[in-house]
Amino acid sequence: MNDKSNRLFTISQAAKACGISRSTLLRMEERGLIKPAYTNPKSGRRYYDKFNVSSCTQILKFQTMGFTNEEIQAYYGANGNCDALLSTLEDRLQLMQRLLEEMRLFAQKEQETSLQILHLPPVTCYTKSGLGLTAQDTYDIMAEAYEECIEKGLVISGEPFFNINERTDYLEGYLTKEPFMKTCCVPVIPENIPAAENIVRFPACKVLSLLYYGSYERLDAAYLLLGEEIKKRGLKPAGHVRGIGIVAPATGRNIEERRYCSRIALPVE
Repeated sequence: MNDKSNRLFTISQAAKACGISRSTLLRMEERGLIKPAYTNPKSGRRYYDKFNVSSCTQILKFQTMGFTNEEIQAYYGANGNCDALLSTLEDRLQLMQRLLEEMRLFAQKEQETSLQILHLPPVTCYTKSGLGLTAQDTYDIMAEAYEECIEKGLVISGEPFFNINERTDYLEGYLTKEPFMKTCCVPVIPENIPAAENIVRFPACKVLSLLYYGSYERLDAAYLLLGEEIKKRGLKPAGHVRGIGIVAPATGRNIEERRYCSRIALPVE
């Protein structure tokens, strides 16, 4: 559009209009986010137009959303194509929704067992497998996997740890007393993963989820309840059951057992 009016403003005027300090506006320039409409070649004074101010307020909004300088620059470099920003924002929204759910579980006063159908998002994990039967066995394998992640230089994400239990006994109404294979999974950031074995990307899946609170002494009863519910709903398993530690020993040494919150999730068709 042909804009005949394009007044110039001082750095103080532009900064005030954006609700920021002069130094913040200068830092935005240094990072390549803003370029003054005009710079006096003799005095070096910067002048800004209304488009600079509009861009600045938009950039501040992007920063509030958590976008990096590189992501913002890419947006303007693509002439305003927001596909990449939208995809990133949707991923962050899903993460915030999961974190919100976790915090609600932390604060929940009525600690009751609940069943529901959920869709788990894809996740990349460092995995370690071993035979086991008890909750202590799971903890020992998970602890080793966690320490190996740190040693290998992997970046651990904030997603809950989980274990995949290769068992089907609970679906038949009983629990085995024989050890079975457990694969403990530590979620990691998938970008720039160094060469490392045991990295597995689990796809998104639909699950029947049983959520319960308290010590792991009630695990057996929870598995049997899940097995009963699978039959009652006529669902067909599509993988091995996962034990997800939302509030678990790894969350902190001072967490009381009665506040443990676990999710048993069985992938279903």
